[in-house]
Amino acid sequence: MVKWALKNFGSLANRFELPEFVRPKLKKSGIPMTGEEYSSLVLAAATVIPLAVGLISTMVLIVLGTDLIMLFPYFLLIAGGLAILILIAGYIYPGTKISDIKKDIMNNLPFATIYMTTLSGSGMSPLQMFKILGHFEEFGEVSKEAQKIVRDTEVLGLDLATALERAAERTPSAQLRELLWGMRSTILTGGNMNSFLIEKSRSYMGDYRRFLDKFVDQLSILMEVYITAVVVGSIFFIIMGTILGLMGGGQPLLLVRLLIYIGIPMLSIMFMVLIAGLSPE
Repeated sequence: MVKWALKNFGSLANRFELPEFVRPKLKKSGIPMTGEEYSSLVLAAATVIPLAVGLISTMVLIVLGTDLIMLFPYFLLIAGGLAILILIAGYIYPGTKISDIKKDIMNNLPFATIYMTTLSGSGMSPLQMFKILGHFEEFGEVSKEAQKIVRDTEVLGLDLATALERAAERTPSAQLRELLWGMRSTILTGGNMNSFLIEKSRSYMGDYRRFLDKFVDQLSILMEVYITAVVVGSIFFIIMGTILGLMGGGQPLLLVRLLIYIGIPMLSIMFMVLIAGLSPE
């Protein structure tokens, strides 16, 4: 599929310089594609899928007896809208993946650094630390980055300082980038790795505690807003709508039903998504 998309849509992607736009994000998101491949795949999906869905929808409308004059506008609306959505989703996805990686590293880096401090204190070399760290999936993206560092040294034949430099350039996390550059400098200058890791582990754990405190404060505010706006506000609206509906007609009762079956669930989902985005996990 990727080869077909690159062959048929690669020139179009290059004409609009789309590969240059997504290439930096692809590197940091860990998506194993070049800018040309990803751009071509998004353009192919934004062309083939809307055409297929538009044709199927048109056939359904014909079966349902839709006026033939209206079929072409319906086709353009369905296919065009879907194509725009696919293009937007295709170029938002790498950024979303980068955000997920940053969040995962932020949650695991303090504990991974503490573990590396313990290994360093026992006399292990930095490369041995990364080998052991790479075997622990509990540290998420930090473990994956450790595996890549080991791969660069053992498979590609790079020295550890160069492997750390490559890792620092590709990671989207500022904290991990700072740690890797610091480890590289410590190796090159012959500094004390254990002292450096102790200092960093304390710093990252302090940052993590402050983040948790901030999240608790934000959660308290969101709970108050939810209770006031959604729970109390909905009860008040339902009571007033019911009274007005009984006194003067069915329009207020219709609004009450819309609030109960659509409004409250949608507001609740919005709050759940917002809390999920702010939470450390």
